[in-house]
Amino acid sequence: MPSVSSLGVGSGLDLSSLLTQLVEAERAPTTQRLDLEEAETQASISAFGSLKSSLSDFQTILKDLSDLTEYQDRTTTTSNSDIFTATADSTVSVGTTDINVLNLASAHKLTTGSFATPDAVIGTGSMTIEAGGSSFTVNISDGSVSGIKDAINNSAAAANVTANIITVDDPENPGSSVSKLVLSATDTGVTNAIEITVDDNDNDNDYTTGLSQMFFKAGDSNNQLTEVDAATDAKITVDGFAVSSETNEFKDVIEGVTIMALKASEDPENEPPETLTIALNKTAIKGKLASFTTAFNGLKDTLNQLSDYNAETGQAGLLSGDATLRVTEQQIERLLYSFSDGNGAVNSLSQLGITTGEKGRLSLDDTKLDEVIDSDFNDIGEFFAGDDGLAEQLDDLVTGFLSATGIVETRENGFDTALQEIAVDRANLEQRLATIEARTRQKFAGMDSLIASLNSTGSFLTEQLKNTSAIITGIKN
Repeated sequence: MPSVSSLGVGSGLDLSSLLTQLVEAERAPTTQRLDLEEAETQASISAFGSLKSSLSDFQTILKDLSDLTEYQDRTTTTSNSDIFTATADSTVSVGTTDINVLNLASAHKLTTGSFATPDAVIGTGSMTIEAGGSSFTVNISDGSVSGIKDAINNSAAAANVTANIITVDDPENPGSSVSKLVLSATDTGVTNAIEITVDDNDNDNDYTTGLSQMFFKAGDSNNQLTEVDAATDAKITVDGFAVSSETNEFKDVIEGVTIMALKASEDPENEPPETLTIALNKTAIKGKLASFTTAFNGLKDTLNQLSDYNAETGQAGLLSGDATLRVTEQQIERLLYSFSDGNGAVNSLSQLGITTGEKGRLSLDDTKLDEVIDSDFNDIGEFFAGDDGLAEQLDDLVTGFLSATGIVETRENGFDTALQEIAVDRANLEQRLATIEARTRQKFAGMDSLIASLNSTGSFLTEQLKNTSAIITGIKN
């Protein structure tokens, strides 16, 4: 039997094309089904992604609403913010207080006498520097102005006192300059004042020579340093009572209030005092409730988009009829509309001016909310953020939905499994089609060879008949 090198050669038929068509006909229905299943699964994954995103956005607002202290914020207003500013925590009672700033705190600053240059020698020995309740001994081996500066700044005393050199005009010799060593306390206030005693290597009991030129003690007649700035505490009056502070900050003079003095009052003795007014932060409460309604409406819009049927277009939402979506929506709305606090004057959303409108969206009546804020301010916080308040319960509910074992995550895991199964089905399809193609190709090859053999036999018989006819008739073809 003649061999056939490729399909159709023996028979003259386009068997390769026929084989391809047969395989594709076998592939088409299964591929279409798998493509449809994959498209639907991907669409569901996208839809649940939108649902998770909206739930997460809603939960972000709920966490902010769950903190009771956030509802107790106080606003502070000063009659002159150039004189002082203030902050108050949630424990402060509302009201007005008279404040005057008598003076600001200042840091102690001392300066030496004049020296020709920074290299001029003052003297050697040791200095004991006291400031801020601490005492430091500084050994001076390089007795120049710059050497003493470096010794102080490189010692432990630098935490409380810093040294600098200034070069200025010499008032006694116009056109010339002199250098001075300046010592500054790092912190303000009387307790941070600087005192310096000296163990002078000259040991001549002369304060005007050697290292003794660095001596300074408050009120001592032997002082050699000049006081540039005195160490002072800040001082204010609160409702007429004087209060002092090492810094310009006054904390808990009024419990829960921090006052920052910025500038001395113009005439605190004779002029009317400035005022500090502490009030409930009503604006913050209104902002929180507005954010709550906006966040819920965003979630509701997503739920509607995923579940609604559009009669005009005949299009249904990607999760129309989905049980997970329906349960999520029902549980949130059941809690939202049935929740009742019962611990205060506010026990429902409607009392706050929050009502349900078209397509389940919330609307906020500012006028009604203002009335509740004025009459029952603290009860608003209790309703949302008290023990088992609405925000906390909604937060717990959403957390359950989004947890690893929640209904949303469980469905998403199911979609991932479905995609994996589709991939396996595609691989199995290709394997089955390869088997069908190989089997059919073998059958076509056999048929092709058979037809080729029959054609060869027919040609032989035709030739023999021609020869026989020529013998009988004597006529050669």
